[in-house]
Amino acid sequence: MKHNWRWVLILSAIGLLAGCANEPVKVEASRTVADAVARGAQIYGQNKYTPWGFGVCYGRNFNNPSQVLAFAKETCGDGRIELRGEDLLWNNCPMFQGARASFVCYPRGPKFSPVGG
Repeated sequence: MKHNWRWVLILSAIGLLAGCANEPVKVEASRTVADAVARGAQIYGQNKYTPWGFGVCYGRNFNNPSQVLAFAKETCGDGRIELRGEDLLWNNCPMFQGARASFVCYPRGPKFSPVGG
């Protein structure tokens, strides 16, 4: 009976760990991307249309590129996203989601109506 409980506990732990790693997670962008976005905001000013950076942690064995891209698009909203880099080390991502993709989100600007129209 003790032997069966061990397997139940081990399989439960594996299931919990795998369940946590299935979905991409939003995190800070890489330092390079965050610094570039901050410099742009400093030069051009900051408002609701200012580009901003974010990272997406994902598991290479759990997530395919289309899932990561879909999560990044959802995070950005109706703006345009641009992948600016990926890293695997020292990126503050969870163990089972050790890869980070850094994106820049360019919010959609205001719509202009034609003059005199």
